[in-house]
Order: sequence, then C-alpha cells, then structure tokens
Amino acid sequence: MPSYTDLGIPTSTSTINVSVFDMASGHDRAPAALFMAPILPGNENLSGPMYAFLVEHKASGRRVMFDLGPRKDLENCVKPLAEMYEKEIFQTFVEKDITEQLVEGGIPLESVDTVIWSHSHFDHTGDMAKWPAATQLVVGQGTLLEPFSVNSKSSLLDSDVSDHKIRKIKFDESSHKFGDFRAVDFFGDGSFYLLDAPGHLSGHMVALARVTPTTFLLLGGDTCHHVGQMRPNEHFHRHHPCPGDLLAAARSSISTEYFGPTFEDGTFDLASRKVPLLQIPENTFYEDEPKARETISHLGVLDANDDVFVIMAHDISLTKVIEKYPARLNAWKEKGWKQKAVWGFVDEKNPAFIFAPKQGK
Repeated sequence: MPSYTDLGIPTSTSTINVSVFDMASGHDRAPAALFMAPILPGNENLSGPMYAFLVEHKASGRRVMFDLGPRKDLENCVKPLAEMYEKEIFQTFVEKDITEQLVEGGIPLESVDTVIWSHSHFDHTGDMAKWPAATQLVVGQGTLLEPFSVNSKSSLLDSDVSDHKIRKIKFDESSHKFGDFRAVDFFGDGSFYLLDAPGHLSGHMVALARVTPTTFLLLGGDTCHHVGQMRPNEHFHRHHPCPGDLLAAARSSISTEYFGPTFEDGTFDLASRKVPLLQIPENTFYEDEPKARETISHLGVLDANDDVFVIMAHDISLTKVIEKYPARLNAWKEKGWKQKAVWGFVDEKNPAFIFAPKQGK
C-alpha cells in the first residue's frame, strides 16, 4: 500500500482535531446536469450534505473553520440566487446557521480566529456578518472578492467581505508540492496544509489535515460533486480493489446502456473500468472544465493512498459512515471508514447510487 510519504508529504508529529457539521442535513436538491454526466432517468436531481469543518490545532489550541455551509436565510442571498430558491430550482433547508451550532456545541465564536473558504460560492461562505470583526478570512490565490453590488457574477454580499481582515494564500511563494498540488503549510508545523485545486472556481482550495502523525483527512471542497467523478481509476483499483460482493452486484445493477465495459454476457464489468463513471459536462457550475477534470485526476492519486481519507463537501455516500460533531474524525483509519466507504457509491442501497434508471421518478 502507498504511504503518505510517497506523496512528498514531510513527516511531523504535529496534529489537529477535525469535526464536521452537515449544514443541510440531507435537505438539499439541485439539478444534477449542472454538475455531472451522464444523468440517467429518475436521477435528475442531486441531493447531498453541505459540510463545514471545525479544525483545532492541538499544539496552540487555535480553532479554524474550513467552509461554513450556506447561510440560514437563503432569501437574503444575492438576487439571482434568491430567485432560484424562490422558483425551487435549488432547494436547501438550513435549520441552524453554523454560528448557532458552534455556540450551542460549546464553541464561542471568539475562540475561532480564522474562517477559511474553500472557494467563494454561497454554500461555503455562510454569513460572515455573524462572525466577530476580529475573525480573519482566508481565501485562495485568485479568489474574486468583489461583492454582487460591484460584480453581477458574484454570489457574495457586501457583508461577506467587509469588516474582516482578509488573507489570500499565495501558493506561488511556497516550496511545498504534494503529488501535483502546490501546498501551503498553514500552521507552519506540518499539521494542516492548504492545496491549490483549480477548476471549479477561481481560488478553489482543498485542505490536508494531519489527524495522527501518519494519517490525513483531505477536505475536498467542490473538486467534484459526486465521488463517481473521481472513482474508479487505475490507482484506486490497484490499491483499494472493489469488494467481491459489490463487483458481482454491479454486473446487473449498473446500466450497460450508459456505462461500459461489459462481460461477454453483456453485464457490467466494474473491475475493468479504469476511468470514473461520471464526468464533468460542458456548460456547468465548473468555471474551467478542463482544469477541473485535471484536478480531479490529480486528487484521485491522493484518494488511492492508504493514509488519506477524502471528504468532499457534498459527498452523500458518506452520510452513514462519518460521525458528526461533537465527534472527531481523527480515528477514521482505526475505525475502518475507508474500507467501508470508498466503494459505497456503487452499492444500490447507498443514496449516492445513480447508475441505473429509477422507475416512477
């Protein structure tokens, strides 16, 4: 099995704690064709979580948020988004803002010194007006911070970018590179890295969190919106072969009208599939589609590493595997989450399964 050191990640004994909040709790819906292809009959709507992560630096006690999920009062988003919700093109229900959930969970907002956006889309930026003015905002190099009042293509409100010190991560000035990703050591001790992950939106970043000296969580933002856009691939087949029961079930469960290759009897051959089942189509929510496809391919190498567990911001395949706050995600390897989860998306019983037409939908 490949080790994290094969990716060029330095050794360190400095670690962090990571906890996750699901801001949508499964009450999210969007047109799937905006994010992926092919779309099979009955699978036209995409549902998933909206994850926000609490990162706690063990050595210093510093607390950081990586993504905030959406704001609770979606009717107060910028006008085009508010209209999409009014017309129910998008549907999201946020019962409690992340600030409410943190305070109720015993985390004073003043104790969180930094908010990091993976990117500046509304379902990651929360409501910055609810945060203390002293809270620093960190964004990726290339992030456009003009609010909607200045730039009609922006989903940011004036209140999202006012009254906070803003730091842009400068990947050009860092010597770290893990696989094909430029990286910045956020705390300076090897415990938490921000990685340049272009394609979805200008400035898009992912985070690599060292939760034990030898294991990592990869907080993937919107690199992809379904893990079927990243899996399978040749690296994954080699290091994490699909369990035999799922291989057998996939012969009949996955539609050969839309997916190949097939066995001689015409059933689907998952073990021989060397490219992801889903793709990024043209004219989608991905700003630079070729670059996004490249980033997904690069992330697939980290995803196949035995010491890295990937959590995308909207990965519905993980909802019954990972534990929410106040639990911590640090012991993912000890608990066997990767073995349980990574092929779950091809299991007909998993809500991420969208590889066959659904009747009556």
